[in-house]
Amino acid sequence: MDNKKIIVVGGTGFVGQGILSALNNKGFELHSLSRHQFRPTNVTDQVTYHVADLNKAGEWQDLLKEADWVVDAVGILLPNPFKHINYQNSSVQPAQRLLDVLATTNQTKFLFVSANATPFFLNAYLRAKLSVEHSAKALLNDRAYNVYPGIVYDKSRIYSYIPAIILVTLQHIPGLKFLQRYRPISRKTFAIEVENILNGKESALLKRNIKMK
Repeated sequence: MDNKKIIVVGGTGFVGQGILSALNNKGFELHSLSRHQFRPTNVTDQVTYHVADLNKAGEWQDLLKEADWVVDAVGILLPNPFKHINYQNSSVQPAQRLLDVLATTNQTKFLFVSANATPFFLNAYLRAKLSVEHSAKALLNDRAYNVYPGIVYDKSRIYSYIPAIILVTLQHIPGLKFLQRYRPISRKTFAIEVENILNGKESALLKRNIKMK
C-alpha cells in the first residue's frame, strides 16, 4: 500500500474519530479538519489536526488539493434552533465548500458519509444528505463516492448504543425485517468498511439496501 494522503473533515467527531482510529498506524498520511482545537489522548496518534473555517480561504484548501481522499464526516443528527444549527449550515454548506475546491482538481476522491434510510421524523436529515450526494456527483462525477450506514453505535455513546443493539435484535424477527433499512453498524465495523473503500476494495456500504423514492 502506498502512503495515501487522507483528509477526514469532521475528524474530531464521533464518526470521524472512529475512522481515524482505524486508519492510524496503517501507513496513511492522516489529517483531520475541524472547527475547534483537538488534543488526542492516544500517544500513538499519527494524525495531524488542523483547525479550519470552511467559510474562509486557508491552508485547508491546499490540503484538499494534495489529498488522495477527502472523507466528509461532518454533520448533525438533529438541528438546534437556539444555537442556529441546522442541516443547511452544518451539513450541506460545509460539503459544498469542500466540493467547490475538489472540483478544481482532477485526482482527489471524495467519500461522503451519507445515510441508508431514516424514520419519517428525520426526513429533513435525509434530504440534506441526498442534496450533497447530488452535488458531489454533478461536480466530481466518478470521483464522488457515498457510504450508507444507518445508526453508527459504540459503547462509549450509550444513547445510541442501546437503541442500536435493540434494533440489531429486532430486525431478524420475521415481520420486522423492514427494520434492516436502518442498518445499525458499530463504529469499529463502519471504520473498517471505510478503510476498505480507501484501499480500493468493495464494500456493501457503497450501496443502499433499499430503493429511494
